[in-house]
Amino acid sequence: TKEGKGVYHMSSLLNELEYSKSEDDQQDTAGETTLPSVAAATESTNSSEYEGAMITSDNSFVESHVKVMGLGFITNMAEYMVAADVLVSKAGPGTIAEAASLSLPVMLTSFLPGQEEGNVDYVVQGEFGTFVSDSDPQGISDVVASWLTDVQKLKHLSANAKKCGAPDAAAEIVEAIGESALRWKNINDSKHAKS
Repeated sequence: TKEGKGVYHMSSLLNELEYSKSEDDQQDTAGETTLPSVAAATESTNSSEYEGAMITSDNSFVESHVKVMGLGFITNMAEYMVAADVLVSKAGPGTIAEAASLSLPVMLTSFLPGQEEGNVDYVVQGEFGTFVSDSDPQGISDVVASWLTDVQKLKHLSANAKKCGAPDAAAEIVEAIGESALRWKNINDSKHAKS
């Protein structure tokens, strides 16, 4: 929800997602259940927390009721990706494929030379994200903030991600393998039947 000119409440930047109530869920003073730490999922083990933060269009923070924390390694990344508006990540092929399948714009911040360089090109040429080096955190912040405060830009990036995504790829691969195996079995059976 926009909270005055150029100020966005960070919780409004998350898509609605049903969460099962757990012991970790907290109640605020109005009795509303807060989302369980959805705002930041990182691969680091940084446990520093940023409570009460709201980001403004000039990247300054003001008081809010949002809790942001580094999560370390997690096993439910799909839930976080579904809840996100933007993914900030290195250029891993699986992560990019998952993001595109979910129509999720991608901010790439690093890549392994050689094997992941083409992934950056794929995202940039597919127009569903960009690359800003992790050595430029302010640049990353500026671009992501500009996406999150421009609904049309976010919709454009999301639509392009959807075009590049293949949400049924795993099922299609299994089907192709099964069809190939069946063809070879039939060829093999017909050779043995003639003997």
